[in-house]
Amino acid sequence: MKNKIKYLYLVVLVSGFVACSDLLEEVPVSQASPQNSFKTEANAKSAIVGVYSALQLEGVYGQKQLEFSTDETYAGSKVPRSGFNLYTFTADNIEVVLPIWRDHYKGINQANQAISKIPTIEMDLTERNCLVAEAKFIKALLYFNLIRYFGDVPYKEAETTSLNDLNIPRTPVAKIYENIIKDLEYGLVHLKVKTAGLAGHATQDAAKTLLASIYLTRGSMAKRDNTGDKGIADFALAAKFSKEVIDSNRYRLCLYFPDAFIVQNKNNDEIIFDVQFKAPGLGVGSTIGLNMGIPSNASGVDNLSNGGSQASIRACHYHQYYYETADSIRMQWTNARILINVATGKFTRVSAISTNPPTSAAKFRRYPVRDPAFALKTSDYDVNWPIFRYAEVLLIYAEALNETSGPTQAAVDALNMLRSRARNTNTGGVHRDILPRTLTLQRSTGLVNLTLSNPLVSTPAAFREYIDLERTRELSAEGKRWFDLVRWGTLKSTLRGINAKCTAKILEKPPVEVPAITTTKWANYWNGRNEEWNLITGAVQDFHMLLPIPNNERLANPSIGLNNPGYN
Repeated sequence: MKNKIKYLYLVVLVSGFVACSDLLEEVPVSQASPQNSFKTEANAKSAIVGVYSALQLEGVYGQKQLEFSTDETYAGSKVPRSGFNLYTFTADNIEVVLPIWRDHYKGINQANQAISKIPTIEMDLTERNCLVAEAKFIKALLYFNLIRYFGDVPYKEAETTSLNDLNIPRTPVAKIYENIIKDLEYGLVHLKVKTAGLAGHATQDAAKTLLASIYLTRGSMAKRDNTGDKGIADFALAAKFSKEVIDSNRYRLCLYFPDAFIVQNKNNDEIIFDVQFKAPGLGVGSTIGLNMGIPSNASGVDNLSNGGSQASIRACHYHQYYYETADSIRMQWTNARILINVATGKFTRVSAISTNPPTSAAKFRRYPVRDPAFALKTSDYDVNWPIFRYAEVLLIYAEALNETSGPTQAAVDALNMLRSRARNTNTGGVHRDILPRTLTLQRSTGLVNLTLSNPLVSTPAAFREYIDLERTRELSAEGKRWFDLVRWGTLKSTLRGINAKCTAKILEKPPVEVPAITTTKWANYWNGRNEEWNLITGAVQDFHMLLPIPNNERLANPSIGLNNPGYN
């Protein structure tokens, strides 16, 4: 407990230092004197806290990854981000694209410094190697993000020590994959095994999960592009590492889907690796509650009272139709149609044909308020950001098995764990979110366990389509969907094809949530939503499967060369 308190104190100090620095400039470490002292074990641990704090930056896991318009979420019209929500952004975009690039490299620079300096410190060898492994894990994670965002990017072996170190050409994606896999293999040897005191730290299982995600992504892209063995070897490795995490028996699904996300259940047994936030008033809180959650009947900052949200990141109108009718807990927790009365703290349900407020991306809601500190008008929130949950490990395992062996009982069993959890309901309804839980397993619903004879999973193609939907049902609003659509090569077809896919369901029945409306009124509303969605996705092209290299960076580093295809 003493070490945990010490680490939290360091997080506050280091994060405060980062927050006060100029996030638009990568500072050479020779100029960052507070981090230049590497003499003691305390210095080493302080440096690692600095590496972890980079995950909180806006362009990493602070917010920007949620501003991609997909069939899950999109930024509202008041948050255009220079065309980012409409797929009309360019290489001059400084609201989203530039922070993603710069903040990731800021974290890589901090990791490189720790990797090079910590081995010079005289301290326990096992502990020293573990700290280096943690830095390598973060570096691997950041580079995995960068190559998925931008393709070939400059790979930095060491920290930036002067302005002369900034002129580096782009490194091929294949080489970067080799480097990050090597760093994670180091972690398999030197990282610690999960314990209660390691919340927020990289562990052996976190390294295995990141490896599984890397191999799944690389395999999917090989299959997409019809290259090599079409990803078979990588899919096998994805299945191997995800299975090792499953077999460790160190993780389990929360019995109730919302419990994987509520602030009262932070660091639960479903979390494999997350970004730690602490609030209020410490300078290391999250803006998740500000940008995603339940809107209120107030305006301006007043809408944050009693757990309200600005709802600048919204749920796609059509995402609810990806859920089976009986899958109402996941659907309503993820895509809510309720409105908070800031005066009373109670909520009312919103008509399905109302556009104000919109459907809420509500998975990380601040409502209902149980801590008086969060009843205030504050954007500072205490919820952590999940990078890897056990649920995703099950999905990786099932998808990888299908790609190597077709539908198998083991793959179906993994999916049934998610379906079974989704059947658990709580007394009082999902939005009242009553504690303590009184759960009831709905055995008579349509959300029954799958069998190999079920048409949903009976063939490799059907299984693949089910995984597509199950990943978005389970992981919606967690920053995964754009990456998924890109690795499958379905970004353009999915976004442009939503109307055709969903029209039949929409005309068949209105949304699940009440008050009920007539099919005629729903069809009229749907026609209006068609126009809006076509505006959002009409410009999406295949080249949007990569972001542009920021023009600012190309000017600062001419060795980068030409931009990605489709961008000037």
